[in-house]
Formats: sequence, structure tokens, C-alpha cells
Amino acid sequence: MISHLRIALAALFVPALLASCAAMFEPLEQKFLFRPRPADAAALAAMEKRLANIERVEITAQEGVRVRGWLQKPKGAAKFPLVIVFGGVAREGSWMLHWPPKAEDWGWLIVNYRGYGTSEGEPSERALYADAKLIFDYAAARPDVDASRIVVLGRSLGSAVAVHLAAERPVRSLILATPIDSLAAIGSQRFPFLPIGLIADGRYDAAALAPDIHTPALFLIAEDDDVTPPEHGERLAGLWAGEKRLVRIPGTGHRRVEWRREYWDAVNDWLSELR
Repeated sequence: MISHLRIALAALFVPALLASCAAMFEPLEQKFLFRPRPADAAALAAMEKRLANIERVEITAQEGVRVRGWLQKPKGAAKFPLVIVFGGVAREGSWMLHWPPKAEDWGWLIVNYRGYGTSEGEPSERALYADAKLIFDYAAARPDVDASRIVVLGRSLGSAVAVHLAAERPVRSLILATPIDSLAAIGSQRFPFLPIGLIADGRYDAAALAPDIHTPALFLIAEDDDVTPPEHGERLAGLWAGEKRLVRIPGTGHRRVEWRREYWDAVNDWLSELR
């Protein structure tokens, strides 16, 4: 009798608990996970004038929200391969436009998340995934882009966006820098005293998709990473079904990895090998 009562109570309260945890996630996502970085439109316009081969991009997403960024084209190329960048959550993306180490024979498409730069709206997991597909479709439809050679670079939380996109679009390859396996796994490790596993269950869960994705992937791991610890990126690489290469960058943490020459050497070598 008691066991039947326990089963009945569990059937009643467990779904309610899970629904409650799910409802808690979005307010926490807005307050703690995303830290939008608006930017002054005039300052960005001045930057655009100083740089060569920059085209301003605006894409109308769901609910009429406009996300904005730039396409940096290689010089003298009528049709070019392209890298689409999905960055971390604490950066506005214009800094990459004048970052010299990136491959010059590739185009680079950098569109700010909602709420970042001059992009409208508020970021969320659902919005990022939906916008990523629109950004890919926009790029693939351009006559100057080689749609068979679109690579997606996902940095930190952007790695989950990149993996989700690769599950739904014909991405040529992925570059996953300081990647996460799932938000729940990282959150539970960092805050073991909180019910992160329940609150964030299934959120930004690249590990769940990895065994079914055969897209080639480069994994870039910062060995001193205290934000997305190396074991999480290594776990994701272990689950990956496609061809993969794992590069560990010693002596650097999460926030400074792009300042290391080894990072860009690995990226540019990977791109140069793609045909």
C-alpha cells in the first residue's frame, strides 16, 4: 500500500517539479548566462570605414527582430568559402573584424546575438538556434559564397549553437573552441550545491547530438580553462561521430585563448586542408 502511494505521489509531483525547474531557467538565463553587449552604432560605422572589404549584414529573424553584423570578404575573390562565427556570451563580435591572424582567403560572417552590438531583441537558447539557421541560409543563398564550403566556428556557449546548426544544416565542418558538452554538466560541476542538473537539463546540450553528427570537427581546448573546463570539451570530442582533431593549447585559460598563436595556427591549418 505504501509503495503504491509513493508511486502515485511521484507521478503527481515529479512532473510538477520538472516543469517548475524548466520555468525557472529562462529568467536565470537572461540574468546570469547572457550578458548582452550593446554597442554604439556611430562607433561601429566609423570602424567599418577603416576596414576593407566589409559588408554590413542585417537579417530579419522571427518576430521581426533584426540581427546585425558583418561579412568580411577575401580580397579579389568572386566566390569564396566562408566561416560563420558564433561567439561566447560576454562579447560583441566586431573585434574579430580587425583580428589579423584569421585566414585571409576565407570570408568571415560575424552576426551579433540578439541584444549584442546593434542587434535587436533578447537572447535565449531558442532564439539563438533559430537565428543560426537563418544566418546559415542567408549565407548559403549568396551568389558569392561557396555553399559547399561553409564552416562554423563556435566559441564557448557558441559551440552548442554550432553543433545544433550542424545537426540541421549541411555544414562543411565545425571548429569548436573551448566547447561545452552541456550546460547542465558544467553547471553541476561548478555549483554542486545547486540543482543545476534539474534546472538546465537538456539546455545547450551538444553531447546529446554529438553521436549522430558526422561533420568533421576541430576541437580547441584551453588547458587552463576554468569556465568550460577541458574535460567537458574532451567528453564532447569523445562522443563525436565524425572525423575529429583535438588540439590542446597549454598555458592559457578561457578568456585569452584567441590571443595565442597556436589557436589561429590550428584554425588556419584546418581551413587550409578543407576541399
